[in-house]
Amino acid sequence: MRWMETIKIQSATGKEQITVNELIALAQKVQKSANGQVLRDAMVFCHASVPGYFALKLFWNTDTAQTRGSMIGLSLTQALEAFGLVDRSVWIEISQTKGGKEDEQ
Repeated sequence: MRWMETIKIQSATGKEQITVNELIALAQKVQKSANGQVLRDAMVFCHASVPGYFALKLFWNTDTAQTRGSMIGLSLTQALEAFGLVDRSVWIEISQTKGGKEDEQ
C-alpha cells in the first residue's frame, strides 16, 4: 500500500534558510538510512507564495498504511519543532493516473 506522510513547518522569522538547509539534510539522511526498502522517496517543498513555509514529504510503500505515521516521521516532527510551528499528517493513495489512465489501488 502506498501512502504519504507530510510534515509542514512554518519557520520562525529569520530562520528560513537554516530551516530549509536542515530539511534538505534530514531528507537526504532519511533516504540513505532507509535504503529504499519501504521509504520510496523523501522530498522537500517550499510554499509558492508564503516565505518560510516548507513541507517534507515521505512517500512509503508498506503492506498496510500506518495511519498514525512512521516512527521516522514522528522523530522528524519533534526535531523540526526547534525551527517553528510543525504539523504532520498521513495520506493514503487510492488511485494514480499515468498517461491518462487511472489505476485504482
